[in-house]
Amino acid sequence: MNSNLNMTIARAARPGSVAVALLIAQTVAAQTPDGLPDFSGMWSDPPPRAEDAFCHTGCTVAARDYLTELLEDPDNLDKTYAELRREAQRFNSEAFIPGHLTPAALEKYPFDRASDPSLTQCEPWGFTRQILSPHALEIEQFDDRVTLYYSEWTARRTIYTDGRSLPENPTPRLLGYSIGHYEGDTLVVETIGVEANHSNARFEHTDQLTAVERYTRSADGDRLDVEVTFSDPPTLSKPLTMARAWTWAPTEEIYPYDACVIPE
Repeated sequence: MNSNLNMTIARAARPGSVAVALLIAQTVAAQTPDGLPDFSGMWSDPPPRAEDAFCHTGCTVAARDYLTELLEDPDNLDKTYAELRREAQRFNSEAFIPGHLTPAALEKYPFDRASDPSLTQCEPWGFTRQILSPHALEIEQFDDRVTLYYSEWTARRTIYTDGRSLPENPTPRLLGYSIGHYEGDTLVVETIGVEANHSNARFEHTDQLTAVERYTRSADGDRLDVEVTFSDPPTLSKPLTMARAWTWAPTEEIYPYDACVIPE
């Protein structure tokens, strides 16, 4: 087996002793003083697992699971991680995503990155890419809302948790309108009213896109996962679910965003 793949799998392995297993089983996920799941604080790079590196900027759950199958298949022991990752990417872009697109969306798929407005005009990312963006994420929880502050584009979102309903027929805006509620240890977020844009799955979507995000924190507190299901009848023939993960990073900071340079 390739040494890099060996190292990746070794880092991902879980402790197997009975004592450690009992300790993990007794661990309770962090909670706020009100007894709600606690997501507050700074989160950064993906956990050290092959699938998390693959999903660093978001990936379909199906492609992530397909990569897991490839990594665990004994027939692939002589293949490098890079080879298996490319195979999962081909499955994702050539088989899975096209099977979720409407005929109209397929005509424009895949989106040409050379024409990406964020590169050619320094326009901030749209909703679907922003919520799965790389680098640091800071979360703050209040009685009536949750705020998310992203390192990429230093974008901010507010998710209202005060029981309000989503607005009817809102004017589309870059990151839409979001409300949330807690289901056990999960923060569930519903979003509508986003501007038409394109996703990191390289399909274009309309302003009819809606999303349901589900955030969970691991029992040891070191991992934050999100799975988001997108729906958009004009471009998606069926809902598409994507995911990514962050690692707890209390010493991380978010700096002013100056990475955008328009080519001359």
